[in-house]
Amino acid sequence: MKDSQNSKIEFINHASVLISNNEIGLLSDPWYQGDAFHKGWNLMHDLSDDEIKGVLNRTTHIWVSHEHPDHFSVMFFIKFGDLIKKKGIEILFQETSDKRVEGFLKSKNFKLQIVKQNKWIKISDEFSVFNFKDGFYDSGLCIDIAGRKLLNLNDCEIKTPSRCKQVLRLVGECDFLISQFSYAAWKGGKSNIQWRKKAAREKLETLSLQADFFKPKVLIPFASFVYFSNESNFYLNDESNTVKDVIDFFQNNSNFSVLVMKPFQVIETDNYYNFSNERALKFWDDASKKINKVERKKFEIIKLDELNKSFEIYKERVFKNNSRTLIRLISILSPIKAFKSIKILLSDQNIVLNFDLFSKKLNITQTEPDVSMSSESLDFILKNTFGFDTLTVNACFEESKKGGFSKMTKTMAIENLNNIGISVNFSIFLRVDIILLFISRLFAVNKKINNAT
Repeated sequence: MKDSQNSKIEFINHASVLISNNEIGLLSDPWYQGDAFHKGWNLMHDLSDDEIKGVLNRTTHIWVSHEHPDHFSVMFFIKFGDLIKKKGIEILFQETSDKRVEGFLKSKNFKLQIVKQNKWIKISDEFSVFNFKDGFYDSGLCIDIAGRKLLNLNDCEIKTPSRCKQVLRLVGECDFLISQFSYAAWKGGKSNIQWRKKAAREKLETLSLQADFFKPKVLIPFASFVYFSNESNFYLNDESNTVKDVIDFFQNNSNFSVLVMKPFQVIETDNYYNFSNERALKFWDDASKKINKVERKKFEIIKLDELNKSFEIYKERVFKNNSRTLIRLISILSPIKAFKSIKILLSDQNIVLNFDLFSKKLNITQTEPDVSMSSESLDFILKNTFGFDTLTVNACFEESKKGGFSKMTKTMAIENLNNIGISVNFSIFLRVDIILLFISRLFAVNKKINNAT
């Protein structure tokens, strides 16, 4: 008979938990120090080097859910790479088309296993994992330790009954549900407080929906122990959920326990009944009070000449990976008005630039802007394939006029597609699923903007 008595869940930080038994220590999504999303996010509590080394000494495997830097921290793998390799820790990552994360890990000579989707993988006799894809980037993980099931949903967009049913058919009900509890991206700009309030409420309702379908005995809220740390996005913290909000939301629930954990707190999967949230609630409350005292991140001013150098690099990259002809045709003929020129106000220089893929350079214009951002944010987009994805998450921009965000997205999100292995060429019409997913996501955002204003 299988024995689950020695299986444990140890909370480490943010989206990172260590699931272990006598043989295996599976660590998820290690990000423990420094900022993420281009000076946009910081952890509510950083770990020391010694604390991180201590965690790795208890680790045999690391699972990375997706490539976002609060889950796949490049700095972590570089800084602690020697120790990871010395201990023979194996990294588990989902199968992707672009193979960017896979390529990085292989280039650094990490021990790597690319995990097939929708298939149980045995790590040891009493420890198995099941990885499934969600949305563009993300993946979830179900862990079976001697018959105890733990479902790690991290940032997965599993928020409708139909999607819950799909995942339920794959993994079944679970004993422990571990899931995100607060919003984590742009929410319509500084004045759009109603969207932020609604987004916070929807996260709690999503937790409730997930619990209804997966029937956990225990819900562990995680993957939201961060704050918006830049002077241009700090306002987003005003309506973010706290773990106290989660406790209060489920105070009348009798179907499962809500366990809030602080770093290095441990529960046994067979002995959690007397667990108290008191210490963890105080820990995170104290951490949140410190946020207002921390100096906020700032961007540097990037001059127009430098921006134009980056613009050349950007265009070369875009047209290398996508069909210039098709992009031109879509810009002229597409009913969704994609790849149109964008007017960008540089908030730190008070000038408006015309961003046109078919222009030789970024020209100053007197036209009303569609969006505003810092010159460093624009430069970051131009220099990095993940730049626009980063901007939408760190929210270091403003919509200058109605429809500005949508217009920017329909031009700049091209590299989001490239990053998941989809090129804008004539074969893209065979990927109706991706096109529909992109349009539906954009439609949902526009609807929320309109409803909240």
